[in-house]
Amino acid sequence: MEVHAISKEKGPLIALVLALIVLGLGSLYLTWRSIAHQRQIVEDHMIMTGSSILRGVDNNLTRLMRSLRMNPKAAPLFPTMAEELFTELAASEDIRFITLYSVDGKPIVTSEEDKTKPTIELPSNVTQDVEVGLVWHVMAEFNKHSVLISGLKVPNPMAALVQGKNPRGMMGHGMMQGRGHGGNRAQDVPDVFLVVGFNAEKHFAQFRQYRRAATYQTGYVFLAAVVLWSLAFAYMRRRGEGRKLMRMERFQNKLLDNMPDGLVTVSGSGEITAANHSAKRLLAPADQEGEHEILGIHWNTLPFAETNGDGTADAPQWQQYDYQGRQLEILSLPLQANGEEKTSELGQRLVLIRDRTEIRSLEEDLHEANRLAAIGSLAAGVAHEVRNPLSSLRGFAQLFANKLKGQPPLDQYATTMVQEADRLNRVVTDLLYLAKPRQLDPVAVDLSAVGESLRQLMRFDFESRDTELVFDFGPEPAHADQDALRQILLNLISNSLDAITGCTDCDKPGHIILTSEHTGDGVWITVADDGPGMPEDFGDEVLKPFVTGKKTGTGLGLAIVQNIMRAHKGKLELDSRPGEGMTIRLFFPDGE
Repeated sequence: MEVHAISKEKGPLIALVLALIVLGLGSLYLTWRSIAHQRQIVEDHMIMTGSSILRGVDNNLTRLMRSLRMNPKAAPLFPTMAEELFTELAASEDIRFITLYSVDGKPIVTSEEDKTKPTIELPSNVTQDVEVGLVWHVMAEFNKHSVLISGLKVPNPMAALVQGKNPRGMMGHGMMQGRGHGGNRAQDVPDVFLVVGFNAEKHFAQFRQYRRAATYQTGYVFLAAVVLWSLAFAYMRRRGEGRKLMRMERFQNKLLDNMPDGLVTVSGSGEITAANHSAKRLLAPADQEGEHEILGIHWNTLPFAETNGDGTADAPQWQQYDYQGRQLEILSLPLQANGEEKTSELGQRLVLIRDRTEIRSLEEDLHEANRLAAIGSLAAGVAHEVRNPLSSLRGFAQLFANKLKGQPPLDQYATTMVQEADRLNRVVTDLLYLAKPRQLDPVAVDLSAVGESLRQLMRFDFESRDTELVFDFGPEPAHADQDALRQILLNLISNSLDAITGCTDCDKPGHIILTSEHTGDGVWITVADDGPGMPEDFGDEVLKPFVTGKKTGTGLGLAIVQNIMRAHKGKLELDSRPGEGMTIRLFFPDGE
């Protein structure tokens, strides 16, 4: 809930930050696109200008070539006249050089001072299969300056003149054919390319100026975005600091409201001024479920109001009280505060309340375990001392029983001695088991198989005592130690048999029913009989050692069962009323 609320509050700020990020990135992208578009415009303009200049030079050469038609003897002067034309045109600021190249890239006529050194290298893709008059362009570096190179392949008649050749029939009509259709007698003349270097620095200077202005503008926008980001984050941090105290206060309130111990503040006049949910629940009347409103009532009206509440005790201690069926532990402390004013002078107190009902139950279980341990230690110490003479006594009693067989009442006395020796041996065995139970090995136990083995084992006991054993186990196995489970069921079935046999008012035959039911976290096994039941004053006391309702019982059977169930981390529940039989439910939790 708190995280969701904080997320809703930060939502607009996060959206603002994202908007600023998008603004900055969008401005960068648009600036890049604008610069790229402007560069494209500059290049297109330079190409258009270069094409115009190249066409103009080509037209001048063509006029020069036509003028030589009037004086064929002056044809060898064409390269010189072309060079003068190139030099004159290259004097312009917009033209870097003009050169006629052979197909192998060597300058034939050029405006440069070095007539033998190639100004540029012709691209290989324009020296192969290029049509006459087709203009091409490429950017290059010339004397550390950007130059747009524009070129085209000149007609064969002009190529022949440039190279100092005068093919037969070239002049006149043949020359004209050569310009329009490639000529018919000058086709063996090598190709010549006209190349003009156009000065691109002026255009690129304007482009760089535009790029600089656009970059500065974008930088300003980006800087403004960064400043806004900083302000937004600073606002978020400041707002976060402002809400941190609120979240801490909410956390403390939740902590106090959800802590299991009760917390109550009492004013100097004894009035309860604050209480958490646990305190309202623990101080509620016994007939009321849930919380009870205690704000405003006087603390002195409660039976434990005098619990070291005057604040004079040097070391306040927890004190225990029985209140509304609960075992409460209460501690009252004077409130102390930092500063000149001491709240203790005003008599304000802080009262802590603990519910020790379950802890008291655990303490009783621990006390019971300690008592069983003491009994077990005693039994273990005297077991050998008791069993050795007990074995001798039973041996002599068995001898007397055999010798006096058929001599009543002496034979009966001897038989009774043997039975009592066996019973005393069982008591010692049970005490040893309570003292040191064996290590359990819980596995998935098939209850139907266990029930069938018990049926075969005790078949004669049920027949002799006119009792029916009914099993109705479900298909789910129980997670338990198999031998310990058999011992539990044997003890409970034996108790039920003894109860049914000793009942004179019960219907015959008696019934003992064993069922099982699987719940979400374990298996419940129920052992029920239709015997006389258990006296009401016994209750859970029957689970303690040496507590029994049978005349000949030792009171250890159910104590052993309880001990085994604790080892399984299970539960045992009793339900019995006089004349209504006994029902014992055993819970075995599922294994991990």
